[in-house]
Amino acid sequence: MKEEGSGGAPEGRGPVDEAAAIIRRASEAGRLISEAEIGRALAGSRPGAEADAGAEVRSRLLTLLGEGDDVHEVVADKGERFYYSSRSMSEAYSAILLGRQGDPARLIAEIVRHDSEVYPRPVPLDMFTHPPFDFTLNEVARTLEKMAAREEYSDIEETRTSTARLFLYSTLYLEPAHASMLAEWLDVGQSNNP
Repeated sequence: MKEEGSGGAPEGRGPVDEAAAIIRRASEAGRLISEAEIGRALAGSRPGAEADAGAEVRSRLLTLLGEGDDVHEVVADKGERFYYSSRSMSEAYSAILLGRQGDPARLIAEIVRHDSEVYPRPVPLDMFTHPPFDFTLNEVARTLEKMAAREEYSDIEETRTSTARLFLYSTLYLEPAHASMLAEWLDVGQSNNP
């Protein structure tokens, strides 16, 4: 006969394992999950339980983070903490999701600058209408208008291909002629030269 409390998870691990499972499910669904959401989910998993105190949830999450497994924390500009599992989500994807919650101009500029510097290549504007960005064309257009009026984004430029597809690049890393040539290659040349 099993003694009560023996077997299964070590005492006190149940809520920690529950928190990990909640984070993993959110990551599998392609989203970050906030500390507050985790607290509500933990409270909802125990009938009659009130919402976990913030310190208790934080303690469980720190335990998970300290284990160095697959659970990671990212912090938004305003200090709100979000979590993801690297079993289902990359660090880069989580950064995009986190950026999506903030200033769209900053997110677009960061992506454009990154691709211009690292790859180097311009970014097709329509990329921002697909996951994980999911901006509408109107949102992108309004954001580009705001960016054009702000000095901090003066390095973000546009180039059009022969098919009229719009690409963005950073003049910090790409010369205009080079960016135009790369955009044309990405949009037209690649598909015509397998």
